[in-house]
Amino acid sequence: MEKINFPISISRRQFIESMAILGVAGFSGCRTRDRFAFPELKASGRAGDLGLAHGRAFAPQIGFNLEFYKQWLSHSGEYSIDRLLRLAKAFVPVIEEHFPDMMEEMEGIASGAGKKTEEIVLINARTDISAIVERESQRLEIPACTSLALFGQIKNRPALALGQNWDWDPLLAKAPVVLRLEPANAPRLVTLVEAGMLAKIGFNQHRLGVCLNFLSHTADGRPGHFGIPIHCLLRAVLSCASLEQAVEIIESSPRCASANFLLAQHDARGPEALDLEINPDTVAKLTRTGNRLIHTNHFLSPGLAAGCTSGRGPSTMSRYAKAEKLAQVLEEIETDPGKRMRQILVSREGLPYPISRDRNPDPSSSTLSGIVMDLTRNRLLLTNGPPHRSPWIERPGVA
Repeated sequence: MEKINFPISISRRQFIESMAILGVAGFSGCRTRDRFAFPELKASGRAGDLGLAHGRAFAPQIGFNLEFYKQWLSHSGEYSIDRLLRLAKAFVPVIEEHFPDMMEEMEGIASGAGKKTEEIVLINARTDISAIVERESQRLEIPACTSLALFGQIKNRPALALGQNWDWDPLLAKAPVVLRLEPANAPRLVTLVEAGMLAKIGFNQHRLGVCLNFLSHTADGRPGHFGIPIHCLLRAVLSCASLEQAVEIIESSPRCASANFLLAQHDARGPEALDLEINPDTVAKLTRTGNRLIHTNHFLSPGLAAGCTSGRGPSTMSRYAKAEKLAQVLEEIETDPGKRMRQILVSREGLPYPISRDRNPDPSSSTLSGIVMDLTRNRLLLTNGPPHRSPWIERPGVA
């Protein structure tokens, strides 16, 4: 893929104006950057209000992400932008039918950022549109992430941490943002997203969180088959009060692409986690082994593994094996699952395919952020860059 190169910087004045009007916590210089890790938006109200605030606050980042995905999905010109936008538009009816508030929020993002609605849908449906064009082109570019749910104890009480390293193209390193949203008719939530997306990695007021791993399967991207985009399904999970409700929503939603959702919750019933391997036809459930539940970028369930097209390389197998081994070893040393998770996510063992990744050996992928959701203590820890060379920044959870 030919690299794009244009500025995405936001002036201090733009951010101060956004902060004053919309309640945005942005960054300007090292001190504030260290404090927040990524720019943050706090917004409340109806779906359209949330979207408008999002679009206005992060218009430059949204514009950058849009241009990136137009180029990435076009395979450097093999697919016209008009065709990609037509594909994005084809997702609108199914989203409107199942989650009308999401369409209203995306329309608000488009209005705030000065974009077309189908352009915002394209950002949210990038995984699903990729499945369609990959089926035709037989090219496979695999984002690589390592996700974990770890159980333990803090002061002799049950504890749970959920998190991952988010690995993707280093061109997107300056475009992630944190959304702190209070929807009028859904749980409050916090999520790290690519600007313009409704959700990605995060948790809600019910201490229910979700992580994402890229997967692909032979059933993906069937012609004329459109479902709820993967990143919209992530937002649907963050609108749930329980793991059971999240599973029900995912199983009942039409899908056209694969993904792995690692879910965890620590509510009054105690800590629990569940992994969902998703393809257009099936949702396979995986439960924890002892005090851990780990996933990378290949299907683990026997019923779906035969059709897996994302587990061909050594990276996913190496990271999975290393995370499993480290999780076992650290259980004997540290009871706090959040501390254990940070030690795993910084690991450089297993080169050239470590858990915390630089641009070598693959210059198109590196770890953009480490994320630890301490669901027991209601806090969020982030790194802006690979955890092995970036500080962990602690942020509040969901009030």
